Amino acid sequence: MSTTRPESTRSSPGEPRARRLAALFVQEPELIRACLENIEHEPPETVALILAAAHAAVGACPEYADLFYHAAQAAVCAGQYESAATLLEGALRINAHYRDALVLAARVALLRGKTTEAKGFLQSALTKGAEYPDVHLLFGNVWRGEGNWSAARAAYERALRLNGNLTAAREALAALPPAEARGKSNELPA
Repeated sequence: MSTTRPESTRSSPGEPRARRLAALFVQEPELIRACLENIEHEPPETVALILAAAHAAVGACPEYADLFYHAAQAAVCAGQYESAATLLEGALRINAHYRDALVLAARVALLRGKTTEAKGFLQSALTKGAEYPDVHLLFGNVWRGEGNWSAARAAYERALRLNGNLTAAREALAALPPAEARGKSNELPA
């Protein structure tokens, strides 16, 4: 008689660590973000451990929007955009007014090539008070990608009014076609 557990129920070597880390994440969801700092210098096993613990924390407390949001950040860092989108759906199902989750959902939608979805998340974030420079920067990037130079220019200028030191907005604004080419976008005539 074999005492070996079936393959599907065996613990991985990192599972106890992931469970302990998940328990910490449940107590303080922002620890997920702290674990993600300088993640690009960590080995893939560490990223996988953080992601597994974040998912376990969400499973343990599925009523905490913050856990979903921070777990989504971990998924983005791991390049798992579909997982991040699902986690953000969970966060927004719990709290539809979660501005940071709306902004991250827009970023993830853009990473997934879903421009219309991204615009919806950004507009929703703005209506819920997310008057952040990066929201306008993202909107500018969306408009620029669609060839709508005047809307892109307006969004970048708004981002710079909110934060004059936002280098990305300044560079994006400078990269737009000159004023005489602005009218040659994909906008329909009025």
